[in-house]
Amino acid sequence: MSKSTQTAETGARHRKIRGRDLNTNDIAAAALPFITRIRRELPGIRAVLLGTRDGIHICSVGLSKAEDAARLSALNSSMYGVSGAQVQLMGHPDAAGGETVVAVTMPDEIIMVVSVDYEPVNNLLLWVSAEDTQLGMVIHHIRNAADELAEWLVDD
Repeated sequence: MSKSTQTAETGARHRKIRGRDLNTNDIAAAALPFITRIRRELPGIRAVLLGTRDGIHICSVGLSKAEDAARLSALNSSMYGVSGAQVQLMGHPDAAGGETVVAVTMPDEIIMVVSVDYEPVNNLLLWVSAEDTQLGMVIHHIRNAADELAEWLVDD
């Protein structure tokens, strides 16, 4: 995902949310093109969801029901929180934040949650569901996408 493509697709919508105390509708309007591009461009991605760290759904693509998106957002918050607590208990207090990747693997699907640094709303969680791909590839692509999204959200 090139930065010029991002700018062309989002333009003014992104500019109006920079540096302000936001509600999730503003973030959704800005981030939906970004998560749509993740689903379209990354191999094997079936669905993508962006939510707040406290479990509020912001936007998603590839899910069949709005209720599923709301439930997943709440569950992502819990999964990420529990994983962070486990990381801290294992002696890695500084690793409980942005670099933590929470993954669930099944025989034919991977689901993953990563943090997106965005202080105005106490950070975001990016969730993906992927099929027919390797765990390491999903981690690599989604961690990069989360970093790109974080940079894009705060870019002046």
